[in-house]
Amino acid sequence: MSLGENFMRRALLVPIVMLGLWQAAPAFAQSVEDVDRAEQVVDTIWAQTPLSFRKALFVTGDPGGFGIYSARPDVPFKKGEKLVVYAEPVGYGWKDNGDGTYSFGFDVDLSIKSPDGTETVQKNFSHLVLSSHAKNHEFMLTLTLNVDGAGPGKYLLQYTTHDIASNKSAVISLPFTIAD
Repeated sequence: MSLGENFMRRALLVPIVMLGLWQAAPAFAQSVEDVDRAEQVVDTIWAQTPLSFRKALFVTGDPGGFGIYSARPDVPFKKGEKLVVYAEPVGYGWKDNGDGTYSFGFDVDLSIKSPDGTETVQKNFSHLVLSSHAKNHEFMLTLTLNVDGAGPGKYLLQYTTHDIASNKSAVISLPFTIAD
């Protein structure tokens, strides 16, 4: 089976499974055990999902938590202004720590492409890991970058994220401009 066929099979399976969950919703509303079983179905689908980002955008200030952010207007950054990226990953894994907790998170590499085509790369830019008693699905990344030495122009920011609990990786790619 080709990669494209495999992706299409999975893409069709998810709506079918979700439809089944929706149709069975009254049955799932009966007990905490039913909620736990529904979460196990979500965990199964989650594990088969490629690492990707539900949201990835520039924000103003530090986010207050998952889903708690102010999107930055699409205007050039001022010289010396920090670039703050908010991202919501899906499809990452969890490592069983053997003590009733799970670790999850990312090792992040950085790449900036400048107007003249030069690429600056920093491997291991960030290591973001949390431990929890639950297999959290609501997890956010906040990545802050200071580009003080950069001159005016159009740039491309890329964060390559490597899941610490699997061999999955994904790229956040955001163009930005620094004003004259």
